[in-house]
Amino acid sequence: MVEELHMLGEEFRSKFSVHHLQELAYQTGMIQRKRKFQAQDLVSLCVFLGQTISSESLACLCTRLNEATGICISAEALNKRWNERTVQFLKELFLHAFRQKICPITSLSSRFTRIRILDSTSFQLPSSYASTYRGSGGGSSESGVKIQLEYDLLSGEFMELEVDHGVSSDAKYGQKRTKTLEAGDLALRDLGYHYIGDLEHITESEAYYISRIRWNTQVYQKEEDGSWTLLNIEALTKDLQEGETLELPEVYIGLEYKHRTRLILYRLTQDEWDKRLAHHKKMKKKMPKAASRVNLLVTNTSPEKLPATEVYAFYSLRWQVEVLFKTWKSVFRIHAIKPMKLERFQCHLYGQLLRLCLVASTTYQMRRLLWEKHQKETSEFKCAYMVQIYLVRIHTVLFCTFQHPVSVLSRLFQDVSKNGKKARRYQKATPFEILGLIEKSTAQLPIAHKICDRRKLYLSMPKM
Repeated sequence: MVEELHMLGEEFRSKFSVHHLQELAYQTGMIQRKRKFQAQDLVSLCVFLGQTISSESLACLCTRLNEATGICISAEALNKRWNERTVQFLKELFLHAFRQKICPITSLSSRFTRIRILDSTSFQLPSSYASTYRGSGGGSSESGVKIQLEYDLLSGEFMELEVDHGVSSDAKYGQKRTKTLEAGDLALRDLGYHYIGDLEHITESEAYYISRIRWNTQVYQKEEDGSWTLLNIEALTKDLQEGETLELPEVYIGLEYKHRTRLILYRLTQDEWDKRLAHHKKMKKKMPKAASRVNLLVTNTSPEKLPATEVYAFYSLRWQVEVLFKTWKSVFRIHAIKPMKLERFQCHLYGQLLRLCLVASTTYQMRRLLWEKHQKETSEFKCAYMVQIYLVRIHTVLFCTFQHPVSVLSRLFQDVSKNGKKARRYQKATPFEILGLIEKSTAQLPIAHKICDRRKLYLSMPKM
């Protein structure tokens, strides 16, 4: 364990070595001559000392910097530091730290090489940023930002992170990421990224997918004479009970281009349905109640590799990236922006993204070590919260005492081990249970399983 924590400490030292920061500052033009305000001081303020750049006054930020580093500058001097060169420095530092991996990543065991979850989060910005970050307008702000993230659940690695306009297309970004899939990968996609052409490309790449499809998607079965029969999904799911699945092992989806796939229909439990209806009401979404009670999932995995009763559970792993986004907003307050200079906001954004990557990487390593050494499953949210608290002490050993952070990481590991236990929700499987690393709880409800192979049942249209 000490060796793994030492390697994690080396990763911190490598990413934030004073020499590297100074070189990068000169390369980007952030620092052009010797000053008392150095590159590491900016990194201290933007990355390690909290998420206050977007909410506190310049005077308060100067006080925080002086207390932590001993560097005393005026509010006006700090305001001048928020410029295009500083933004470029933080952006380059973020890209460097994002790509550089020293601590070896050992993936959790699974029947898939990687489980790649693609999703996005967005938030509104002051309307003065509209020329740089377009928003949807109307009842929302004229300015907004969207952060696209692809996350590998098994290794805890951020595979890609991109900042874009608030109205950028999820589907187009998903098509770009589909080209990077490799054999053995499993892609979990939400409705916003659904594109039938992507599903065909994933299959050709010998990768796998589990994707939701819209309730009004055209679903066909092919008859022996080559004709197509359109299925009535509402009639098929009418008699399903709560938590029950219905499998159609070979169907074709799409109106013009028909993609061959496997369809799993899952009827939500009452609690799941209530939450969905509440979400639809909040988002002002209109959808027939019968359709909102059923999830339509398609996958190209074989029944031997992933039985129908496990498809919905594996798809629910996509929620792990939502836990990350919840951490970003509730703990790091990345979306809490008051009107300020555009460059100051961009420094806040890239500084916090760098902070988030550090927390996510450290959280994964702590959770993996606890599982390997003590067979304990820890809470992602609790662990991330603890890690961000310890970042201040890690900053001290990196930039003030110039010691190795292994002692701080050891204390963090003890704290997570003692107080980071994952709470078990009634009748809900944990990610480790879904992945098969530990036995499922006896409180887990049994799920009935049906296979529909009577091809002429519940037809809505004559043969075409």
